[in-house]
Amino acid sequence: MATASPLASTLPSGAHRHSKLRGASASKTRAPRSAPRARAAVEGARPSLSMPPLERDDNGVERLALQTDGWSFWEWRGHRCNYISAGETNDGPIVVLVHGFGAHSYHWRYTVPALARRGFRVYALCMLGYGWSPKVEEPYSMEFWGQQVIDFTRDVAGASPSDKAVVAGNSIGALAALYAASTAPEQCRGLCLVNSAGNFEEGAKPGPEKPTLAQKAVGQTKGPDGIRDPTDPNPRPYTALERAQEAIGRVVATGIFYFTKVRIKTILEQVYEYRVDEELVRSIALAAEDPGAIGTFYQLSLAGGRTRVTAGELLEKFDGPLMLLWGEKDPWMTPSKAARILEIKPEAYYAPVVAGHCPHDDAPVECSAKLADWAEALPA
Repeated sequence: MATASPLASTLPSGAHRHSKLRGASASKTRAPRSAPRARAAVEGARPSLSMPPLERDDNGVERLALQTDGWSFWEWRGHRCNYISAGETNDGPIVVLVHGFGAHSYHWRYTVPALARRGFRVYALCMLGYGWSPKVEEPYSMEFWGQQVIDFTRDVAGASPSDKAVVAGNSIGALAALYAASTAPEQCRGLCLVNSAGNFEEGAKPGPEKPTLAQKAVGQTKGPDGIRDPTDPNPRPYTALERAQEAIGRVVATGIFYFTKVRIKTILEQVYEYRVDEELVRSIALAAEDPGAIGTFYQLSLAGGRTRVTAGELLEKFDGPLMLLWGEKDPWMTPSKAARILEIKPEAYYAPVVAGHCPHDDAPVECSAKLADWAEALPA
């Protein structure tokens, strides 16, 4: 059982080192930035630090307390999207955190307060279709979410050419972060890929690496031009075959949705190295209770098929500081993927962690410290 606490421990900082691999319409006002202050070495030494409600886990590590009704909200393309922020009045760089498939802003529950304690201005968004953001049928794709990250980073976090942000993303959130960093470099100080999804192999095509039978059933292999935009005000008429295919796809997606819903903890345990707690399971289950969740899940299943750009193209395009924060026990995104990224970007900083697919939540103290140390050393 986690215990509520308004206090936190300060993570130790270490020297920044490079290591080799082994094997938009929102605005937010921010108080003027003052002269840099010395980092606190004891808890409570930063009296003006803004922080959401906190608690400590069974190991005494500080994290966000789960709020079932969400945190802050901003409007994007007519939708009220959720985000979490902390340390908005700090003097350090902006850090934007992007969650993975099926997750949400609360998945950064350890990272948000840890980085805020280190002096960063921290923002974690719920991408549209996830978490406490609306469950609506939209033409989801990497470009779609990547543009949301760009807009959020600028309009909510306040990034600009003179005050750039570090952008970090996990799994498919890493691809959205990569899209944002490579498309809007003028507002990106550095990019951290946390067990990134995506096919970085030479000659890879856009879309999922290995479509499953279920993905094929919902249209993943049709290609962007063969998948309908659910928001199109003037859609072309369905053929009888297309109507049947969509009906089958929705039935398959609904079955997968309910099967996944009752196996949330089991799935998490497959990709976590350490214990999965009930707060995390509950937070993911909450999103599945939304009345629009099933239709949204169907459209999410088509996101890979709608994507037109490859992960490798985005990586080649990005020329800023790059960190690979990698859980080496991940059964999905194994260290071989990190090795491939390092072949393309040999100057990247590789930071391995004994953890699974979500190392920031699986081994939070170590991951938060590694990310903070790297981000602190980046040039403005």
